Amino acid sequence: MITNAVNQKEQFEENLTKLSDFLTEKIKSEYRSDNSMILNSFYCFGDKSLMVMGENMSVSGYLSEDELEELLSFCQFLGLYGLESVQENLPIEEKTTMHLMKYTGGKCNEYADVIKNENIYQFSQFSSDNFRGVSFNTVYSYFARKVNRGVSDIYYLTEDGKIVSGALATRFDSAVYLTFVSTEKRHRNKGLARKVIQHVISQNEHTDVILMCETELIPFYQKLGFEKTGESYLYKLRNEHI
Repeated sequence: MITNAVNQKEQFEENLTKLSDFLTEKIKSEYRSDNSMILNSFYCFGDKSLMVMGENMSVSGYLSEDELEELLSFCQFLGLYGLESVQENLPIEEKTTMHLMKYTGGKCNEYADVIKNENIYQFSQFSSDNFRGVSFNTVYSYFARKVNRGVSDIYYLTEDGKIVSGALATRFDSAVYLTFVSTEKRHRNKGLARKVIQHVISQNEHTDVILMCETELIPFYQKLGFEKTGESYLYKLRNEHI
């Protein structure tokens, strides 16, 4: 039975101590930075933890067939668009594999022109323009909350006052995770993303740096010194956003 974490706080928090996979760490980080549960919704599902962020749900742990049936009915009731899971074999037609890549290379250079945390509004607009299905309102509130609470940092490069490449670095318990890594289309193949990524690594010298990427980008990140350590899967639950 799926129940609101507000009503089962102790169980929910206990669930987060049982696993150490990427999604458990992600849910734990979000829960700690949104303990009032205003921006995200958290649920208990037996010994598993669920998080709804916007139109997407993240699930920690593996689901039995009966649990999956109940979960999908719950997702349909909420009108969710995507399901994020470490479970590869869910019977959902459309799936994107996201590869976890850990930096294992040497020391990286700092770059004085990489800007940190200066314009969350502009970075949110840049990110929503570069990622399909990402709305400005959703990422702006997300970035602002994470940066203002000291959980995340935004890093970016500009040209003529406009952001051309950037990334979000979020601290989980044991690592820094790089997400929203992108470069404006006209400025790709100039080494800008590499520069941002290396600068982030230089700022987190004694911490593991991990990013997620789609299959076609694995060779690019391998050249930067990243090695694949695992996978996470994004399942599409319906065709269009609300």
